[in-house]
Amino acid sequence: MIDNRQALQDIEEISEILEKISRHGNCLEFCQTVNGLTYRSQSLIKFINNFSYDIALRPKDKLNRFQFIPEIPIFAKNEFNSIVFKCEIKKINHHNLIVANFPELLYLLNTREGQRLNFENLNLPVIFRNNNTTDYQLKNLFFGGRLCDFSRNGLSFVVYDEICADFNIGDKVQFSTINGYSLKEPIIGTLVYLQNIEDPKIVPSSKLAIRFDRAIPIKQILKYIDNQIYINA
Repeated sequence: MIDNRQALQDIEEISEILEKISRHGNCLEFCQTVNGLTYRSQSLIKFINNFSYDIALRPKDKLNRFQFIPEIPIFAKNEFNSIVFKCEIKKINHHNLIVANFPELLYLLNTREGQRLNFENLNLPVIFRNNNTTDYQLKNLFFGGRLCDFSRNGLSFVVYDEICADFNIGDKVQFSTINGYSLKEPIIGTLVYLQNIEDPKIVPSSKLAIRFDRAIPIKQILKYIDNQIYINA
Protein backbone atom coordinates (compact mmCIF):
# COMPACT_ATOMS: atom_id res chain seq x y z
CA MET A 1 0.00 0.00 0.00
CA ILE A 2 1.53 3.31 -1.11
CA ASP A 3 -0.20 6.69 -0.68
CA ASN A 4 -3.43 4.89 0.25
CA ARG A 5 -3.27 2.88 -2.97
CA GLN A 6 -3.29 -0.89 -3.24
CA ALA A 7 -1.79 -1.96 -6.56
CA LEU A 8 -3.15 -5.21 -8.01
CA GLN A 9 -1.00 -7.02 -10.56
CA ASP A 10 -2.55 -10.49 -10.49
CA ILE A 11 -4.44 -10.94 -13.76
CA GLU A 12 -7.16 -13.03 -12.10
CA GLU A 13 -7.81 -10.40 -9.43
CA ILE A 14 -7.94 -7.66 -12.05
CA SER A 15 -10.30 -9.74 -14.19
CA GLU A 16 -12.61 -10.33 -11.22
CA ILE A 17 -12.90 -6.61 -10.50
CA LEU A 18 -13.51 -5.75 -14.17
CA GLU A 19 -16.20 -8.45 -14.36
CA LYS A 20 -17.87 -7.04 -11.26
CA ILE A 21 -17.92 -3.56 -12.79
CA SER A 22 -19.36 -4.93 -16.03
CA ARG A 23 -21.93 -7.18 -14.36
CA HIS A 24 -23.37 -4.36 -12.27
CA GLY A 25 -23.39 -1.91 -15.18
CA ASN A 26 -21.18 0.58 -13.33
CA CYS A 27 -19.92 3.51 -15.36
CA LEU A 28 -16.22 4.40 -15.68
CA GLU A 29 -14.74 7.69 -16.81
CA PHE A 30 -12.04 7.15 -19.45
CA CYS A 31 -9.77 10.02 -20.44
CA GLN A 32 -6.90 10.66 -22.82
CA THR A 33 -4.69 13.74 -23.20
CA VAL A 34 -3.56 14.66 -26.72
CA ASN A 35 -1.48 17.79 -27.39
CA GLY A 36 -2.56 19.35 -24.12
CA LEU A 37 -6.27 18.64 -24.64
CA THR A 38 -8.03 16.05 -22.45
CA TYR A 39 -10.89 14.03 -23.90
CA ARG A 40 -13.28 12.22 -21.55
CA SER A 41 -15.94 9.58 -21.98
CA GLN A 42 -18.41 8.06 -19.53
CA SER A 43 -18.28 4.43 -20.64
CA LEU A 44 -19.46 0.92 -19.85
CA ILE A 45 -17.57 -2.36 -20.03
CA LYS A 46 -19.74 -4.40 -22.40
CA PHE A 47 -17.58 -7.53 -22.73
CA ILE A 48 -14.56 -9.14 -21.08
CA ASN A 49 -12.39 -11.71 -22.82
CA ASN A 50 -10.39 -13.76 -20.31
CA PHE A 51 -8.54 -15.60 -23.07
CA SER A 52 -7.08 -12.64 -24.95
CA TYR A 53 -7.24 -10.43 -21.81
CA ASP A 54 -9.08 -7.52 -23.32
CA ILE A 55 -12.24 -5.53 -22.66
CA ALA A 56 -14.82 -3.98 -24.98
CA LEU A 57 -16.02 -0.47 -24.12
CA ARG A 58 -19.01 1.56 -25.31
CA PRO A 59 -20.07 5.11 -24.41
CA LYS A 60 -22.74 5.18 -21.71
CA ASP A 61 -24.79 7.46 -23.94
CA LYS A 62 -25.22 5.61 -27.24
CA LEU A 63 -25.39 8.93 -29.10
CA ASN A 64 -21.84 9.85 -28.03
CA ARG A 65 -18.66 8.87 -29.86
CA PHE A 66 -15.14 8.22 -28.64
CA GLN A 67 -12.59 10.91 -29.50
CA PHE A 68 -9.60 8.80 -28.46
CA ILE A 69 -6.73 7.77 -30.72
CA PRO A 70 -5.18 4.27 -30.48
CA GLU A 71 -1.56 5.42 -30.15
CA ILE A 72 -1.97 6.94 -26.66
CA PRO A 73 -3.03 5.07 -23.47
CA ILE A 74 -6.35 5.83 -21.81
CA PHE A 75 -6.90 6.18 -18.08
CA ALA A 76 -9.99 5.02 -16.21
CA LYS A 77 -11.54 5.73 -12.83
CA ASN A 78 -14.90 5.09 -11.24
CA GLU A 79 -17.19 7.75 -9.80
CA PHE A 80 -15.66 7.55 -6.33
CA ASN A 81 -12.00 7.25 -7.40
CA SER A 82 -11.81 3.92 -5.58
CA ILE A 83 -10.67 2.16 -8.78
CA VAL A 84 -8.04 3.60 -11.14
CA PHE A 85 -6.14 1.99 -14.01
CA LYS A 86 -4.44 2.61 -17.36
CA CYS A 87 -4.88 0.50 -20.48
CA GLU A 88 -3.77 0.43 -24.12
CA ILE A 89 -6.24 0.66 -27.00
CA LYS A 90 -6.15 -2.30 -29.38
CA LYS A 91 -8.89 -1.22 -31.77
CA ILE A 92 -11.52 1.49 -32.27
CA ASN A 93 -14.59 0.54 -34.30
CA HIS A 94 -16.69 3.40 -35.76
CA HIS A 95 -15.82 5.52 -32.69
CA ASN A 96 -18.50 3.76 -30.60
CA LEU A 97 -16.61 0.60 -29.64
CA ILE A 98 -13.14 0.29 -28.17
CA VAL A 99 -11.24 -2.92 -27.54
CA ALA A 100 -8.51 -2.37 -24.94
CA ASN A 101 -6.13 -4.68 -23.13
CA PHE A 102 -6.37 -5.57 -19.46
CA PRO A 103 -4.46 -3.08 -17.29
CA GLU A 104 -1.10 -4.29 -16.01
CA LEU A 105 -1.84 -2.51 -12.73
CA LEU A 106 -5.18 -1.71 -11.14
CA TYR A 107 -5.20 0.59 -8.14
CA LEU A 108 -7.72 0.31 -5.35
CA LEU A 109 -7.75 3.63 -3.55
CA ASN A 110 -8.45 3.96 0.15
CA THR A 111 -10.88 6.90 0.20
CA ARG A 112 -11.45 6.81 3.96
CA GLU A 113 -9.84 9.49 6.09
CA GLY A 114 -8.90 9.61 9.75
CA GLN A 115 -8.83 6.92 12.41
CA ARG A 116 -10.23 3.55 11.39
CA LEU A 117 -11.40 1.08 14.05
CA ASN A 118 -11.08 -2.60 13.14
CA PHE A 119 -13.68 -5.10 14.41
CA GLU A 120 -12.96 -7.95 11.99
CA ASN A 121 -12.75 -10.63 14.70
CA LEU A 122 -15.62 -9.53 16.97
CA ASN A 123 -18.58 -10.62 14.82
CA LEU A 124 -20.49 -7.40 15.47
CA PRO A 125 -23.80 -7.33 13.58
CA VAL A 126 -25.24 -4.52 11.47
CA ILE A 127 -28.81 -4.25 10.17
CA PHE A 128 -29.30 -2.42 6.86
CA ARG A 129 -31.37 -2.03 3.72
CA ASN A 130 -30.75 -0.83 0.16
CA ASN A 131 -32.68 2.38 -0.51
CA ASN A 132 -32.13 2.10 -4.27
CA THR A 133 -33.98 -1.14 -4.90
CA THR A 134 -37.10 -0.77 -7.05
CA ASP A 135 -38.74 -3.86 -5.56
CA TYR A 136 -41.29 -2.60 -3.01
CA GLN A 137 -40.96 -5.62 -0.71
CA LEU A 138 -37.16 -5.55 -0.75
CA LYS A 139 -37.10 -1.78 -0.17
CA ASN A 140 -38.90 -2.30 3.13
CA LEU A 141 -36.90 -5.37 4.13
CA PHE A 142 -33.82 -5.10 6.36
CA PHE A 143 -30.86 -7.50 6.17
CA GLY A 144 -28.03 -8.47 8.48
CA GLY A 145 -24.29 -8.29 7.98
CA ARG A 146 -21.04 -8.43 9.97
CA LEU A 147 -19.09 -5.24 10.71
CA CYS A 148 -15.43 -5.19 9.61
CA ASP A 149 -14.23 -1.67 10.35
CA PHE A 150 -15.59 1.78 11.12
CA SER A 151 -14.32 5.35 10.73
CA ARG A 152 -15.94 8.76 10.96
CA ASN A 153 -16.37 8.73 7.18
CA GLY A 154 -17.54 5.20 6.51
CA LEU A 155 -17.58 1.52 7.34
CA SER A 156 -17.14 -1.87 5.73
CA PHE A 157 -19.08 -5.04 6.39
CA VAL A 158 -19.58 -8.58 5.09
CA VAL A 159 -22.86 -10.03 3.82
CA TYR A 160 -23.96 -13.19 2.03
CA ASP A 161 -23.85 -12.97 -1.77
CA GLU A 162 -27.55 -13.81 -2.03
CA ILE A 163 -28.33 -10.60 -0.11
CA CYS A 164 -26.17 -8.22 -2.13
CA ALA A 165 -26.55 -9.85 -5.56
CA ASP A 166 -28.45 -6.84 -6.91
CA PHE A 167 -26.41 -4.14 -5.15
CA ASN A 168 -24.58 -1.63 -7.36
CA ILE A 169 -21.80 0.86 -6.76
CA GLY A 170 -23.50 4.17 -5.97
CA ASP A 171 -26.49 2.64 -4.17
CA LYS A 172 -27.65 4.33 -0.97
CA VAL A 173 -27.45 1.97 2.01
CA GLN A 174 -29.29 2.75 5.25
CA PHE A 175 -28.28 1.30 8.64
CA SER A 176 -30.86 1.01 11.43
CA THR A 177 -28.89 -1.02 13.99
CA ILE A 178 -25.17 -1.37 14.76
CA ASN A 179 -24.01 -3.99 17.27
CA GLY A 180 -27.52 -4.26 18.70
CA TYR A 181 -27.76 -0.47 19.14
CA SER A 182 -30.94 0.91 17.51
CA LEU A 183 -30.09 4.21 15.89
CA LYS A 184 -32.38 7.16 16.62
CA GLU A 185 -31.45 8.54 13.22
CA PRO A 186 -30.52 6.00 10.52
CA ILE A 187 -27.00 6.22 9.12
CA ILE A 188 -27.05 6.58 5.34
CA GLY A 189 -24.12 6.25 2.97
CA THR A 190 -23.07 5.39 -0.56
CA LEU A 191 -21.77 2.00 -1.64
CA VAL A 192 -18.26 2.62 -3.02
CA TYR A 193 -16.76 -0.89 -3.03
CA LEU A 194 -18.10 -4.42 -3.45
CA GLN A 195 -15.85 -7.46 -3.72
CA ASN A 196 -16.37 -11.22 -3.44
CA ILE A 197 -14.56 -13.04 -0.62
CA GLU A 198 -12.65 -16.08 -1.81
CA ASP A 199 -12.97 -18.52 1.10
CA PRO A 200 -14.40 -22.03 0.52
CA LYS A 201 -14.88 -22.44 4.29
CA ILE A 202 -17.70 -19.88 4.49
CA VAL A 203 -21.05 -19.25 2.84
CA PRO A 204 -20.40 -17.27 -0.40
CA SER A 205 -20.04 -13.69 0.80
CA SER A 206 -18.89 -10.22 -0.26
CA LYS A 207 -17.25 -7.30 1.45
CA LEU A 208 -18.95 -3.92 1.00
CA ALA A 209 -17.62 -0.46 1.85
CA ILE A 210 -19.87 2.52 2.55
CA ARG A 211 -18.98 6.21 2.53
CA PHE A 212 -21.27 8.14 4.89
CA ASP A 213 -23.31 11.08 3.64
CA ARG A 214 -22.09 12.95 6.72
CA ALA A 215 -19.18 12.25 9.05
CA ILE A 216 -19.86 10.64 12.45
CA PRO A 217 -17.79 11.63 15.52
CA ILE A 218 -15.54 8.89 16.87
CA LYS A 219 -17.19 9.24 20.30
CA GLN A 220 -20.52 8.35 18.72
CA ILE A 221 -19.00 5.34 16.98
CA LEU A 222 -17.59 4.06 20.26
CA LYS A 223 -21.03 4.45 21.82
CA TYR A 224 -22.38 1.98 19.28
CA ILE A 225 -19.51 -0.43 19.78
CA ASP A 226 -19.49 -0.24 23.60
CA ASN A 227 -22.94 -1.83 23.58
CA GLN A 228 -22.05 -5.30 24.88
CA ILE A 229 -25.12 -7.22 23.65
CA TYR A 230 -23.35 -9.13 20.91
CA ILE A 231 -19.67 -8.88 21.79
CA ASN A 232 -18.15 -12.33 22.36
CA ALA A 233 -21.56 -13.95 21.79
